[in-house]
Amino acid sequence: MKIKEFEELKDSSLGHALIKAGRIYNNFAFEALKKSIGDEELRPSHVALFAHIPFEGITIVDLAKRAQITKQAVSVLVNFLLERDVLIKMDNPNDKRSILVSFNQSKGAAVMKGMKLIKKHDKELIELLGIKNSKTTLASLLKVIEVYGEGSQT
Repeated sequence: MKIKEFEELKDSSLGHALIKAGRIYNNFAFEALKKSIGDEELRPSHVALFAHIPFEGITIVDLAKRAQITKQAVSVLVNFLLERDVLIKMDNPNDKRSILVSFNQSKGAAVMKGMKLIKKHDKELIELLGIKNSKTTLASLLKVIEVYGEGSQT
């Protein structure tokens, strides 16, 4: 394959643009959340788990499935977050052999603050992209997530 042909394919690909835009926006969101939590040692791999942790809690096994990484990797990341009091352990009412992890109240509030900051930037994105109907655009992106999202074999 010729370099020029490759670059033309890449530059004309909606999928590639989504991947690149998502990665860049993910970096922005990471910095906002890290600042909100106030821990400079947080890494993107730690924060990547946040989207998969419901406030009612989740097991390590289920978190690994949702995040699509190994249980061992999730355990290392969760232990780091437990040591920093970002997460807490809770008894699992459905299975006494396992525990649930969730956000501790104060750090959970910081995560919520970070998410609100990200949400506030939606207006800037809408203006930047010239979006006339943000609900339709959001619905389209959610459809992409539904089709290609968590656990998808597509």
